[in-house]
Amino acid sequence: MSNGRRGWWRIGIAAALCVAGTGTAAVASGTVPLGGRAAVSADEQRAPNGEDGLQVVNVSVDRTGVRGLTVVRALVANLGPNEVSDHFHATVKLPKRVTVEGKVFPDSCQYDDARRELTCDFRKGLSLRRTATVLLPLRIADDVRAGERLSGGAVSVQDPDRPTRTVPSRAFTIDVE
Repeated sequence: MSNGRRGWWRIGIAAALCVAGTGTAAVASGTVPLGGRAAVSADEQRAPNGEDGLQVVNVSVDRTGVRGLTVVRALVANLGPNEVSDHFHATVKLPKRVTVEGKVFPDSCQYDDARRELTCDFRKGLSLRRTATVLLPLRIADDVRAGERLSGGAVSVQDPDRPTRTVPSRAFTIDVE
């Protein structure tokens, strides 16, 4: 191998790692272009009620141990047909026997202890076919035993372009190992 080509494979690997790292960070911010990692899949494009606009398309929760910490990830998508230019809110209803612990994303989230709800304001709206993510770290209460399932969690979104429409929420549970 000549001296001119000796280090090119290292540059290719470094570029691939940078792209992967940028894609991961962009997923959290919802800024990945269509065709990137946060593009809305064909299954997610079909809303449960067959409507368009803002929809909660996925909610995932890590399994956790007794007195453990878990993260709720909620993905909101703009299924069209237009850009949402005004700010919108996503609301997370928490199951009983969990508390918010740590940094939430976005940092605009406000917790209402009486209602056990976290309301997150997305100030910049959401472009067509783009996503927004809520990341919520939760601590499991000391009295929860292994094998229990904490239910009653739900994520919903308010669509400013359709204020009178009820957008279905997505329920979630937390399995404690």
